[in-house]
Amino acid sequence: MTRDSLMPTSDSRLLSSSILPSSSTAGFFQSQPRLSNQYHEDITFQRVIATYLPSHTQSALAPDLASFGTLVLQPKVLEWVADAEAHPPTVHSWDVWGRRKDKLVTSEGWRNLQKLGISEGMVAIAYENKYGECSRLYQFLKYHLWTGSCANVTCPSAMTDGAAKLLLTHANSACASAQEKRVFEAAYSRLISRESRDAWTSGQWMTERIGGSDVANTETLATLLPTAGSTVTHQYGTEFSGAPLGSWSISGFKWFSSATDANMAVLLAKTSQREISAIYVPMRRTCTVMGSPSFSEAIQDSSQLHEQITELREPHSEQQAAGTESNGISIQRLKSKLGTRPLPTAELVLENARGYLLGKQGRGIKEMSTILNITRVHNAVTACGLWGRGLAISRAFTRVRSAGGESLTEVAAHMRSLSDNHINYRAYMYFAFFVVALLGVTEQTPDLKSEGDRGESASSNHVPKIVPRQPTADRLLRLLTPVLKALSAKAAIAGLSECMESLGGVGYLDSTSPLDIGTNIARLFRDANVLSIWEGTTDIMGADTVRVLKSGMGETTLRALDSWLSLEMTDPLKHHEISRITQTVRDAWRDFQRAIHDCGEDVLKARSRAVMEQLGWIICSALLIIDAEKSEDGTSLEIAQRWVCQRMFRGMKGSPTLEVDKAIVFGTQETPTTRSEKL
Repeated sequence: MTRDSLMPTSDSRLLSSSILPSSSTAGFFQSQPRLSNQYHEDITFQRVIATYLPSHTQSALAPDLASFGTLVLQPKVLEWVADAEAHPPTVHSWDVWGRRKDKLVTSEGWRNLQKLGISEGMVAIAYENKYGECSRLYQFLKYHLWTGSCANVTCPSAMTDGAAKLLLTHANSACASAQEKRVFEAAYSRLISRESRDAWTSGQWMTERIGGSDVANTETLATLLPTAGSTVTHQYGTEFSGAPLGSWSISGFKWFSSATDANMAVLLAKTSQREISAIYVPMRRTCTVMGSPSFSEAIQDSSQLHEQITELREPHSEQQAAGTESNGISIQRLKSKLGTRPLPTAELVLENARGYLLGKQGRGIKEMSTILNITRVHNAVTACGLWGRGLAISRAFTRVRSAGGESLTEVAAHMRSLSDNHINYRAYMYFAFFVVALLGVTEQTPDLKSEGDRGESASSNHVPKIVPRQPTADRLLRLLTPVLKALSAKAAIAGLSECMESLGGVGYLDSTSPLDIGTNIARLFRDANVLSIWEGTTDIMGADTVRVLKSGMGETTLRALDSWLSLEMTDPLKHHEISRITQTVRDAWRDFQRAIHDCGEDVLKARSRAVMEQLGWIICSALLIIDAEKSEDGTSLEIAQRWVCQRMFRGMKGSPTLEVDKAIVFGTQETPTTRSEKL
């Protein structure tokens, strides 16, 4: 090699003089994706509203949903999310004098998000019941918009919702004593409050070291103390209302306890060698010593008592406020988790915690199922909410990103992948809100009706006929809730993984800066991964589904579902293409029924995931076909066809045109010029 060969040529000198190298401050910079209000921008969200709400209810709810969709993307709210992510909770167990304190410290962002969710009615809407059967739909539509901006405060919201429903039942029970009713009513009123100073949140404590689902072997024990009025009952203080603490003393160890900053909890404990019971436990109690007046008697001004108790719900406040102490509950340590980092999750030690029995001894699992049926719906809507936010980020990125000099909106492979993700999202959104609508129908009982405005507004808000009435609604709700919970979690995790990939390397970044938190898909993905575990793993949901199908009510439930499917999928005026995919779904449903009838429970439990996947696919297919029938453009038909086809042909079917994929992703109104290949 000669010296001349190492010298720059005239061409290279010309290049260096005309093009400058990039640097940290010069060169190409990607335009930042801008998120839009999902109420307006998410076409699937809009179609769900149109499908499940009557037109007058849509009009009534539109202003609140639209303004809330804007609010959750405001810089201040995103700053709170960033603060909550950057400053996870901590616990100060001891003071310098060696005294046990267990002071739980959460971030200002977490506390502000809690207050915002409470004031916006994330729990209250359902119990205000202003819109009758549509109240649950209103609640969860708003909840969906909230999920991507709430830093997991929806976890305590879910348990609070379930606890409120359970306490309302027992507050109105003829079996409860007058004192129990007062305690349950007072706690219930705080659980459904929109006032942050008054509102409570609730925990739900079942998981122990032996396992989360193996509750029959719980090692937490509850002992009945002497009857009310005795010295033993009063020596540990009173409830916030001044009523004596419950007559059950609970001791044990809870392994996973989310919402550690809650004001109360519903827990499972053994009340005899073989009986598992549900117990209501407040987190704090007022202090007394044996023979002295109760704390409530010592404070003559009731407003002063209110202020003392109100301080206790502020996680950052000095929890050892005058005259109060922990109700026998101490924090051993906080859990370190992959996601849901702002949420305090702890190992708890219970030593003579005082509480009230909920229902009868030995019926704890039955009582807890009231909470689980609510929290599993929350779990599913959270999955769809996180997924929907991830897709919104993907859409925003696609609009501003170019590859090879071409906008990503014109790259066929990118748009096909994105449209496939949107098809799956739409299927599970329809499924999720179908179950929400079923819940709304089943809840119009005398107890809940009395809570809301039973005037014309509530009574006229009936869900459309696509949602069956009682008793079918109750049977389908029981069968489909575990199926939805399991499948939506898995689908959202996979969907958010695709969303991350759609942004390339930036999608993998996990910045907690307020500048980046709004488009951080990695955060959403981390949080979504718990959803297949919370409230029962996929296999537990499968076992529950099989239990319903093979129970004494199994045949009745299958007949109810068959009647609904037959009613919704037998229109003789259907479009030819709709008729073809409808027949495919009918055939699949017939095969499913035969398999359930022919196989024993043990065989079905071993194949429970396949059972749920097939049943979920049938329900989603039916709902998408119904949507396609109502649609005036070809996009919904294309979505239904591709959903049905992809299960059989693994994505090889469907229209190949870029315009079709754009219509699916962005909701444009272009009518596809070609249809899916014949089945």
